[in-house]
Amino acid sequence: MQVVDFDVDSSLLQRFLDFPRRLHAADPNWLPDPSEPRWLSAVARRKFLVMEGDDVYGRAAVMVNPSLCDAGGRPFGQFGFLECVDDLPGATLLVDAALAWLRTDTPEAQTVLAPINFDTWHSYRLRTRGFDRPTFLMEPYNPPYYPTLFMALGFAPVSHYLTKTVSDLPALITAWERYHQEVAARGYTFRSFNPAARHDEMALLYRLSLAIFRENLFFVDISEDEFRALYEGVAAKINPDLLIFVLNPNDEPLGFSFAVPDHRQPGTANLKTVGILPGEYGAGVGAALAWEAYRRFRAKGFTRVNHCLMRAGNRANQFDRGLGEITREYALYARSLF
Repeated sequence: MQVVDFDVDSSLLQRFLDFPRRLHAADPNWLPDPSEPRWLSAVARRKFLVMEGDDVYGRAAVMVNPSLCDAGGRPFGQFGFLECVDDLPGATLLVDAALAWLRTDTPEAQTVLAPINFDTWHSYRLRTRGFDRPTFLMEPYNPPYYPTLFMALGFAPVSHYLTKTVSDLPALITAWERYHQEVAARGYTFRSFNPAARHDEMALLYRLSLAIFRENLFFVDISEDEFRALYEGVAAKINPDLLIFVLNPNDEPLGFSFAVPDHRQPGTANLKTVGILPGEYGAGVGAALAWEAYRRFRAKGFTRVNHCLMRAGNRANQFDRGLGEITREYALYARSLF
């Protein structure tokens, strides 16, 4: 086996893009990322293929986001767009070549994060548990052997994430009801996403998202254009009743909830986001918003809800009131470059 690295070679790029489909052809859980060609071209510093003759056995790319820095202000190296057969020698060739190139290209970087495609708005993390569960929209996909390969290659988890599944919707609606009543009595209201004003609604979601998630681990700002490129296609297809804004008594939006039906599990809703502005913490607004979301889930016939991709230990973990089952786990990894 040998490693081939390149930037703009069209023939090698096509092999890079085709490899995941061939690797995962027999796995119905795999979901292709339709934005990968555009995003890959925009951010990758260098692309790598592990090959034997004309056959591809692995691929990856390295990136640097100057806004994503460690505690010392040094940019993190990033290792992403990873796909590889279950072969430690081949994976070692791939990682060694990619990290050697990164050390030369960005000598100030001390640590590499993996897998991450430039920032946490885009694809990142490995699934580490729950491989028997079908992949949902925007969930990381990988074969079960990837975490073992990562550990063997010297990477260690730097952050853990999970998805919880709730099957008793009435119990959660009951638990949150008093918060909704108290918040409504103070003049707070809820409204659905307005498809007729999608441009303005997307601008609102962008502003709220930056403010709500700014303190998240590895958060960086992105432009409104990039935000729209990521989410406007999804927004055009969602049920507007599943994207809910909460408004204060002055009709000012201060948070939102976003969910989509699970296309592989009928009767299941995937709750992707419940977020409120930091100044509203502790006032019951988040629980009231969750009540409103769950009320709508039940009215639409959903019997199960996935609380998706929460960072382990953060406040979102409490929304299930102890009634959720951890059904999937994930990790983001890191490794010293020296």
